[in-house]
Amino acid sequence: MAEPINLDHNATTPCLGAVFEAMRPWFLQSANPASPHQLGRKARQGLEEARERIASNLGAWPDEVVFTSGATEANQAALFGLAPAMPIPTTLLVSSLEHPSVSTPVRVLANRGCPVVPLPVDSRGVFLPFLAENIPAGPLLLVAHLAHHGTGAIQPLEALTGQLADQAPGRFRAHTDATQAVGKIPVFFHRLGVDTLAASAHKFNGPSGIGLLLVRRGKPWAPQTVGGGQELGRRGGTPAVALAAGMACALDIAHNEMAHRQVHCLALRHGFWQVVQQVGGAEIIGPAAGEGLAHTLLVRFSGVKAGLTVLGLDLEGVAATTGSACASGSQRPLPGLELLLPDEAQRREVVRFSLGHEQSLQEVAIAGGRVVMVIRRLRGQQT
Repeated sequence: MAEPINLDHNATTPCLGAVFEAMRPWFLQSANPASPHQLGRKARQGLEEARERIASNLGAWPDEVVFTSGATEANQAALFGLAPAMPIPTTLLVSSLEHPSVSTPVRVLANRGCPVVPLPVDSRGVFLPFLAENIPAGPLLLVAHLAHHGTGAIQPLEALTGQLADQAPGRFRAHTDATQAVGKIPVFFHRLGVDTLAASAHKFNGPSGIGLLLVRRGKPWAPQTVGGGQELGRRGGTPAVALAAGMACALDIAHNEMAHRQVHCLALRHGFWQVVQQVGGAEIIGPAAGEGLAHTLLVRFSGVKAGLTVLGLDLEGVAATTGSACASGSQRPLPGLELLLPDEAQRREVVRFSLGHEQSLQEVAIAGGRVVMVIRRLRGQQT
């Protein structure tokens, strides 16, 4: 069988060796950071140092960082935590492009009586400004990702929150799912104009099982997990010091190498696409190269069902997907894809490829060749 090549880095990324080494001492120490003795104080110091480094990289204050089990928990904690502090009914401004970890709690809030108004998007899946007359009256909750997990579109979030601050002052709150953005592009929490932000360490070469929620100072927010008063009373449960140290290390490295990684990923994307487009009938859905996340391509192969493409690629040792890994193995199209491709048959021909900065030009070219072979085979063409 061919050597596997991972083109599904948006689902998860490999944990770096340096990150593993940063976690090792804390895995070997059993102290609880809430304990009052010397070992507990040492663990607490390690936890707070990680919090400070993460805050510094994301343009936040350390006391705005809440450690979570991942972005799914962070998104739900943000939305369910913001909602009680807002009047009823609060209108939700949100698109159908959101990840299931966002769209699911949005549906829960909608079932509780919150009206939903879709955000306008263009043909690339980029959010458009509201027409002033279309901004709903009353309290508003903006829910908008910072970078899309399928198309790679980077959203003008600062412009959206700025517009609402000008035209709906004092009556809106905002949350962003920055899971695909943190560690890939510069993210400055305070500049975004949002109240909460979610991210997950395993998306930027950190460990699985830990994420973060940024909660802006002084903003009303109701904790969703209560217990022993950990995280300044914002999330109960013993914090995982080792995982926090690993996330901080991974984010430090990602920020130090960000410019180089982006240039390299653009080269990988170009090389991969140069090979893949030779098959014919292939088109990129979403932003062009240089406009979105450098490592993400959403590709439609005309006349070939995406589920068959993904299975065929797997047999050839190439990992790709039709959508979010949170869909439990489902081969359904990406949520909200109907905004970009109205034709349902075309939506079922779309495959997501996401490259890794640690990969080589030769590796992605080989993967591209396997893609061409699989598509030709599925079309009944000679390979």
